[in-house]
Amino acid sequence: MRRSIETPFHDWLVELRRFFHQHPELSYQEEKTAARIRSELAALRVPFESGIAETGVVARLRAPRPGPVVAFRADMDGLPLEEANDVPYRSLHPGRMHACGHDGHVTIALGVVRSLVECGWYREGAGEVIVIFQPAEEGGAGAKAMLETGCFDGDMVRAVFAGHMHPDLPVGEVAVAEEVSNAASDMLTLRIRGKGGHGAHPHNCVDPIVAAAQLVAQLQTIVSRELPPLENAVLTIGQFHAGTASNIIPEEAFLEGTLRTLDRERRSRIIERIREMLRGLEISHRVEAAFEVSHGYPVLRNDPALVKRTLEWARDVLGPEAVHVEPPRMGSEDFAYFAERWPAVLIRFGCHDPEEGYRAGLHSPHFDFDERVLDVGTILSTELILRALSD
Repeated sequence: MRRSIETPFHDWLVELRRFFHQHPELSYQEEKTAARIRSELAALRVPFESGIAETGVVARLRAPRPGPVVAFRADMDGLPLEEANDVPYRSLHPGRMHACGHDGHVTIALGVVRSLVECGWYREGAGEVIVIFQPAEEGGAGAKAMLETGCFDGDMVRAVFAGHMHPDLPVGEVAVAEEVSNAASDMLTLRIRGKGGHGAHPHNCVDPIVAAAQLVAQLQTIVSRELPPLENAVLTIGQFHAGTASNIIPEEAFLEGTLRTLDRERRSRIIERIREMLRGLEISHRVEAAFEVSHGYPVLRNDPALVKRTLEWARDVLGPEAVHVEPPRMGSEDFAYFAERWPAVLIRFGCHDPEEGYRAGLHSPHFDFDERVLDVGTILSTELILRALSD
């Protein structure tokens, strides 16, 4: 760590995080997580609303004097993944795991609430802090669902912050993107229909597997050969299903994949090229092709002016050498919906042990983090909120 940073309630943070880690819950099923959040808020005597977008919780801390509004968001859901870590706080639920750090995000948010309650701002300051405990970030668009309930319609939020675990960096360091932080995501579904028959008589068939296999290889040329080298995009086919037996040519091949892009024009260009490739495939292989695009999360754009101030404030807290400006990442993040509503910044919290180095990435069954990041995230996030209130 660049600087030794610890809250007065480190053990409380660790106990909370380990509880959440042992009880991961999937999107819109975060009942036990929300119940523990409500219990902690009640113990701190902080007003809250619950049941927002099914399991969401919103805490509202109001100082004695009127002033601006600043928000902080934490996502709550886990992943459908079997944990491979042999640790005392291992997931108690087979096939479910906090592999993206959301257990830490919720803990840091509760740490922020406690810090604000125990500091002078809550007794004699000005303004309001909204702490958002959000369900269903992992594909369920929980941020969008919470906004659509109307519970924030009257809130004139000056700034909204969110933190995310970042295993590329050691604990004590953080990173922020200057503007575009995370890519937009789209799900691609493709069906290639041919004519089935006996595997020994391919001349009597139209083989959708051969056509689909060529398509998978051809799709990879869109990014590598049709986009300028300095433009970023990702096109991945993650599912390919066809056939029932070794000697049967099937009627259909099914493909599903993801497209990640950083702007609308690039996205539209890639989707149009896919459609053109499918038209060519139909001619060259005598198949019929169907193509559907399901829009996922939009591009997450940090507010440039807020980024500039956030970097200054973070350097004051952690030291200049511990604060990094990073390029966009191709993972998507539904905090983008809050960023479309209010000036926003996503902060990436370095979370690997500096002595052990990088061990595993997000969404890995081996993912874990150095729990000192709970203190760093709490202290830094609280300071960013207080400075945004008084800026």
